[in-house]
Amino acid sequence: MSDRRSAILDAAIKVIARRGVRGLRVEQVAGEAGVAVSLIYYYFDNRNGLVRATLEHANERAATTVRSAEGASVTGREAVERSLLAELDAGEHIRDTSVVWGEVLASAVFEPELREQLREASQTWSDLVAATIEEGVQDGSIRGDVDASACAERLTALVDGLSARWLAGLCTRERAQELLAAAIASELGSAILRP
Repeated sequence: MSDRRSAILDAAIKVIARRGVRGLRVEQVAGEAGVAVSLIYYYFDNRNGLVRATLEHANERAATTVRSAEGASVTGREAVERSLLAELDAGEHIRDTSVVWGEVLASAVFEPELREQLREASQTWSDLVAATIEEGVQDGSIRGDVDASACAERLTALVDGLSARWLAGLCTRERAQELLAAAIASELGSAILRP
């Protein structure tokens, strides 16, 4: 991805985090990115194209969070815990990405053309978490009878809901993390570490 295109998408994430999808104006994104409005239309054709590309960019950020938690020195279980709990991190980067995800999710109720891309983005994230759960099953840190796909779908849906509650001020970030950690423990069961 070109540096300018990436800068535009980062700017769009910031604008959506401040104003929401409905408040997104191409001119604001151009100003935030320090580029001409025409360059945004060159890369994205129209506002909807920019929103779709921003969702994809935000999803890639989330995938990077999952991948960064998968270190060689951690078990699959630890990687699942780290990657999911990182989605409720206090960092501005994580918060902005969560806002974009929630905004596009809410917008898809009224804009059906976003649904397929949102479905694909959600499935990609769920698949990444499921693969990490499978690694935990293989290394013995997660019970062998865990259905990785169903578990990943439940846990990522929970992250979406807890993130929305935290961002809306309905619970603290710490409480959201506490609830998520308890759900992860319940879903993954006790570790069965092999000698």
